[in-house]
Amino acid sequence: MSTNRNLNLVLFFSFVYFISCYAISISWYYNGYFYFDVYNIFFDTDPNKNLSAFAHGRGMHAVSHAFLELFSVTIRSIEFAFSSLSTISNRLEFRELIALAISPIFSALTIVCFYIILMQLKIKTIDANIFTLIFATSFSNVIFAIIPETYAISCFLIALLVHYYLRSGQMKQSGSPLTWLIIAILLTGITITNIGIFFLIFSAHLLKNEKFDYYNTFRKASLYSISAVLLVFIYYKMSHFLFSAITGIDIKTGSVGGIDWIAQYVTTSLYKAGINIINLFSASINAFLAASPKTIDPYIFSSEIWYNLLSFTRYKADYLWLSSVAILCSAFAYASKEHLKEKRWHDLYLISGLIIVFNFSLHVLFGREMFMYTQHWIIPLCLILVPVLSGRRALSITFLLLLVGVNLQFLFNVEQLVTK
Repeated sequence: MSTNRNLNLVLFFSFVYFISCYAISISWYYNGYFYFDVYNIFFDTDPNKNLSAFAHGRGMHAVSHAFLELFSVTIRSIEFAFSSLSTISNRLEFRELIALAISPIFSALTIVCFYIILMQLKIKTIDANIFTLIFATSFSNVIFAIIPETYAISCFLIALLVHYYLRSGQMKQSGSPLTWLIIAILLTGITITNIGIFFLIFSAHLLKNEKFDYYNTFRKASLYSISAVLLVFIYYKMSHFLFSAITGIDIKTGSVGGIDWIAQYVTTSLYKAGINIINLFSASINAFLAASPKTIDPYIFSSEIWYNLLSFTRYKADYLWLSSVAILCSAFAYASKEHLKEKRWHDLYLISGLIIVFNFSLHVLFGREMFMYTQHWIIPLCLILVPVLSGRRALSITFLLLLVGVNLQFLFNVEQLVTK
C-alpha cells in the first residue's frame, strides 16, 4: 500500500514538473529563444529546427532523427480537433505552443521510470525519493525538459530499456521479442546512434538473463539492431513522400545529420581527442550542475535582440574548472571502489558502465558541445551515485540542495546570460 502511495506522489511530482517546465518553455518561446532564425543559444542545440519539425513536420528531416517529424501528425490532429470547436487565429503559433509540451512530457515520464528502476533495485523508499529528486533537478534533465529537442525523448527510451532489462532479469524471463525490437526501433528513430546503446544492453541481457554464449549473443543482438536500423531507414525514405504531402516539408533543409554534416565534426587529431575526453568529464559534472557557463558573443541578430551563446566547452586554459572536475571524478571513483564487488550492484554497474563507455567512445570520435549529449548518459550517471549515497542521507540531501540552488539560480538569471 505504501509503495502505491509513494508512486502516486511521484506521479503528482512529475505532473508538477511537467507544468513548471512547460510554463518556462512557453516563456522562453515568447522571449524569442526558439525563433526560426536564432541558432545555438543553449549549448549548441537547435531548438528552432526541432520545434519546426515537431510542430509543422519540417525543419530537420534527417536520417539521424528519422521520427522527429512524426510528432507533427499528432500536433496537427490536435489542431484539427481544436479548430472544429473554436477559431484559431494563428495556426503556426498554436502548433508550436502545443509542440513545446513534448520535451516536458517525456522528461516527466522519465522521472517516473527512473523511480520504478530504483524500486527494481530494491532501494529503500526514502532513499528512492531523494535519488528521484536528484535525478529530476539535475541540470541536464531540467534544461532539456524546457528546450524542444530530441534528447528528452532519448532519455526516456533509455530509461525504458534499462527498466525492461532489469524486469526481464528479475522475472527470469527472456522478455517479449517484439518489445525488444520496438524499443530498438524507437531508440534508433529518435537518434540513430542509440542503436549502439540497445546493442550493448540487449547483449548483456542475452548473456546474463538468457545464458547465451558469446557467438549467439552477438548474432541475435546484431539481428535485432540491424533490423531496427533498416526499418528506420525504410521509414525515413518513405517519409520524404509522406511529409511532403502532409506538411509541405522542404527536404533541402534536411542536411543536418547527413554524411557531410557529420564529417565536419569528426575528430582528426590526438589533441582534439584529448580535448573531447576532458569535455566529456566536464559535461558530466555540468549534467548535474549549471556551474560556470560561458557566454560567447556570436553576432546573432533576431527580432532586434542580440543573443549570447551559452557553452560548457572547456580548454586547457580553464585550469580551475578542470582541476575541480579531476578532483570530483577521483573522489567519486575512490568512493565507488568498495561497492564494485557487492553482488546487488553488479547489474547496475554493468549497464551503467556499458552506456557511459559507449557514449564516451562515440564522442571522443565525434565532438561538438558535449553537454547537449548528456541526456544519453544521465541515467547511468545518476544510477552509479546510488551505491555511494545510499544510506548517507545527510550527504544525499546536501547534494540535492546544492543542485536545486545552483540550477534555480541559472533559470532565474538566464535572461541576463543570454540577452545582451
